[in-house]
Amino acid sequence: NAVIFFMMDTSGSMTKHKKFLARSFFFLLYHFIRKKYENTEIVFLSHSSEAKEVSEDDFFQRVSSGGTVISSVLEKFTEICDKRYHKDAWNIYAFHCSDGDNWPSDNQKCVDLSEKIANMCQLYGYIQTVNGLGNYWDGKSGIVEKYYKIKNPKFKIAQLEKKEDVWREFKRMLG
Repeated sequence: NAVIFFMMDTSGSMTKHKKFLARSFFFLLYHFIRKKYENTEIVFLSHSSEAKEVSEDDFFQRVSSGGTVISSVLEKFTEICDKRYHKDAWNIYAFHCSDGDNWPSDNQKCVDLSEKIANMCQLYGYIQTVNGLGNYWDGKSGIVEKYYKIKNPKFKIAQLEKKEDVWREFKRMLG
């Protein structure tokens, strides 16, 4: 049994461009999974300051706003796994797209939860979207600076700045 979690930041800082990059990555991943595996469940989670399990349509079309508390989606992930997808019975994959903006007081909680999630998963990917202006990405913006300290081989980080990055980072992450 396999389950894939698609988690996406829909906060106000996720511009139209960033959401396009995130949705493009998820669209590619969705079709890859559907073609490769017959019996795979997909769970769609969106978040701003609160996380919700949503339908596929809502995930790909929903517009949201507000602040960002990344730990809310990570907690929702662990809650759902505890209830429906125990790691001893399921192969769990998780992918989270965000621009990395987060309340600083939430960052350590996110690192702790991400380390726990990486140990639950076959692969846990964090995909950071940036604004596409070519000068924003420094590898240390937002939560990603903290995530680089996670030393679990099942935890991978990707960066999406422009649409050409989607395929390259997809191939690199799924190796």
